[in-house]
Amino acid sequence: MNFLTLEYFTVVAEELNITKAAERLYISQQSLSKQIIRLEEELDVKLFYRTPVFSLTFAGKSCLNWSRKILDMKRQLEREMSDISNHKTGDLRIGVSHTRGRVLLPKVLPEFKRDNPLIDVTIKEGNSKELEEWLLHGQIDLLIGFSPVTLDVAESVDILKERLLLVVPEKYFMEVFPDNYNEKIMEFEHGIDVEVFSKFPFLMMTPGNRVRTLFDRYVKRHNLDINIVLEIESIETLLALACKGMGITVYPEMFAKNLSPLLNHEKTLGALLFPFNDKLTTGKLVVAYHRERYLPEAAQDFIRLCREIKKELKENNIENGHPL
Repeated sequence: MNFLTLEYFTVVAEELNITKAAERLYISQQSLSKQIIRLEEELDVKLFYRTPVFSLTFAGKSCLNWSRKILDMKRQLEREMSDISNHKTGDLRIGVSHTRGRVLLPKVLPEFKRDNPLIDVTIKEGNSKELEEWLLHGQIDLLIGFSPVTLDVAESVDILKERLLLVVPEKYFMEVFPDNYNEKIMEFEHGIDVEVFSKFPFLMMTPGNRVRTLFDRYVKRHNLDINIVLEIESIETLLALACKGMGITVYPEMFAKNLSPLLNHEKTLGALLFPFNDKLTTGKLVVAYHRERYLPEAAQDFIRLCREIKKELKENNIENGHPL
């Protein structure tokens, strides 16, 4: 048994498909199958059921657990030795949500690559649950997401606080406030009363998403009766639908600050954006790492740059409550 064999086994166990695993490893299916058979012979166990579906046996699940631990320890050793020798080579694996990466990574990665040209950066996109699983099993080095990160082994570094914004189609706003439209816009820039718009349809992200969780807590606290007519996973699609007048939705402030210049109170947008009037709808974006693993210098550099971005975002009044 060697590290390469364990790497092959781990990929097969993750894919549960020899063809896909061979493509991922850039080797032939025949060579990969032989490696798995040899490992089974060496350990004197069956690691996979071949029929009726290709799946892990009990021994295979146990082997996968140990294989990940062994490969993770090997990775940590190599990184620490590389840092000691100051080669500044290696890789950095970052996990981030599908939409957060669009805002944060362009602010951090270019400078990071200038400072660390020999570090290969890999970005994995996923939801909160997937990101935490990847961090736990050593499949990513850093997680960018919202607190709380539920893993006991996770250490978090705050980046910024972020409010949720209520996106109200202009036609709804005009219907509710036909006589004092501009006056109410100015009033709600400091916090909107959602109950005023509760009779209109709402478009929301699917349950489990952080944005949806914060909104649901707000609704429960204020005992509101909200008519949700559509639930989807894409927050950008929700914004587009709200701007077309299909319903009211919720959008993170960070994204709003990085959209088109048309995203303001001009009629070209078709919707108005206001912060909620409850601190319960404010979340905290963090960078998290596994405290029991060696944190390489490259990861520390990335966290340092995120801290600097935090200062920049504060200066742009995203964190200190400046109205849109």
